[in-house]
Amino acid sequence: MGDKYKFIVNPNAGLGKCIDRWEIAEKIIKEYSVDYDVEFTSGPFQAEDLVIKAVNEGYNKIVSVSGDGVLNEITNGLMKVPEEKRKKVSLGVLPFGTGNDYNTVLGFPWSPKNAIVHLMEKSATSPVSIGKMKVVDTGLEKYFINVLDVGISSIVGHAANLGEGSFIKGPSKYTYLALKKLLTVKQIKANIKLDEKEFLPIKLMMVTIGTGKCNGGGMLCCVDAHPQHDSFNVFITKSVTKLQTLIGIGRIKDGKHKTMKGTLFTYAKKVEIKTEKPIAFQFDGEVYIPPKYPQSSVGTHMIAEIIPQALNVIYNTEHKSMDWLNQEELLEGKMPSLEEKKDWSHKKYRKWLEQN
Repeated sequence: MGDKYKFIVNPNAGLGKCIDRWEIAEKIIKEYSVDYDVEFTSGPFQAEDLVIKAVNEGYNKIVSVSGDGVLNEITNGLMKVPEEKRKKVSLGVLPFGTGNDYNTVLGFPWSPKNAIVHLMEKSATSPVSIGKMKVVDTGLEKYFINVLDVGISSIVGHAANLGEGSFIKGPSKYTYLALKKLLTVKQIKANIKLDEKEFLPIKLMMVTIGTGKCNGGGMLCCVDAHPQHDSFNVFITKSVTKLQTLIGIGRIKDGKHKTMKGTLFTYAKKVEIKTEKPIAFQFDGEVYIPPKYPQSSVGTHMIAEIIPQALNVIYNTEHKSMDWLNQEELLEGKMPSLEEKKDWSHKKYRKWLEQN
């Protein structure tokens, strides 16, 4: 039996341009004579139900035609599917939304025609790890395929979703909004715990936890992340001045922020954060920020845990950032090697928190 494609389209994505790009793409799809169907979303979280229905109907290629938000909904829908069915399904992307950060992992072209050509002719599948987050005091549980971040970056993401800075395109918009929000945002009193280390107090500006490298429209926060690793790449900023943060924002765009004072890059399978007051957070572009969201969602105690090789994805075989994939090693149950700092001792971790 051949592949069956289900394209899930958010017609309002990309400031309404997604539907136009999809119409171009569909003409190219028809030239390949593949077995496919399309569903259009009409509201939030509908993609979750659509993907469950598609898997139950025998579709094995699910393609998100939108931005990161619908991709997250599809991810959460797939995680509700029994594992034996989920392992037979692969998830792909046509990057036609406003924010397409996970496409930096998958690498499909922005052009509708080229995206379809690569999807049909120059693609392969691979298992990837994802994250599961829980707000302990409210019971909210969600999965994320790319990045979870806490603090100022979430406030910036919320502003972008509301249309602030819409006259600026790409990562520069997020830089502008970060500079604007930095004038009023204060550091957060928090306690943070990585894996089984003890909770340590910290004055927090931002924590980014990812299996993908980019968030915020191309900001390379988790520059050392790899989607097949069994650990998150974790980026923490603390006790930095606003001037240092301003300088750092420019460096993050190019992934050159690893040497900044007051930053920590490490790896962890589990990250736990406790704060005095409800805190803003976002995952895959979905923003939760007090008091805009009800207390049923936003809380003061958050846990993120990695789920190794939870989903299969479709990626562009010509995409440079996927060159490190080794399918033979993966099939043998081996993981790509991590940098030495994954094994940071508790003493070094504590010293960094105390001195920066």
